[in-house]
Amino acid sequence: MLDVVRQDSTTALTPERLRAANIHPDTRLATDYLNHFNEVIMLLELVPTMPDCVDDVLAWQPASYQQHFIRSHYRDKDLVLQAFAEAPVGSRRRFLALVAEMDTVMLDTIAQLSSHAGTPMAGYIAEEASDRLKHLAARTSGVMNAVIEDDEGDGASAQDAIDALMTR
Repeated sequence: MLDVVRQDSTTALTPERLRAANIHPDTRLATDYLNHFNEVIMLLELVPTMPDCVDDVLAWQPASYQQHFIRSHYRDKDLVLQAFAEAPVGSRRRFLALVAEMDTVMLDTIAQLSSHAGTPMAGYIAEEASDRLKHLAARTSGVMNAVIEDDEGDGASAQDAIDALMTR
């Protein structure tokens, strides 16, 4: 009787259920994770005209995909974590490589901003970091939405990924 009630975890991950939770059914990744970077990108964009935002940028910390969702109030976080655990290896590998690159950009930026806070150089550092992160976030979104499938970013540009997402 228990076998009838119990559901196999992989059958619970139907494309319909994943889509309803904003998880791509092929990559099994939820783009909500990119909010972790989008928020700091917005802060970086403010630094040149509002230097006080540097303190908020300096407070940023890396958060893994799992950490982000565990801390969040995302309604389907358990499903997101289950889907991530069962994500195709290639998608997850490309995604994690891009996240590591964005983390590195942010940690380098924080180190530079710490040295130049309160100077005009802080604005330049923030602008450059923002531009780099926007490009990486677009590539990451492309991977998460199965638009970019190459490892090096040679197959499709970030703009191709954005265009493809907008036409869906």
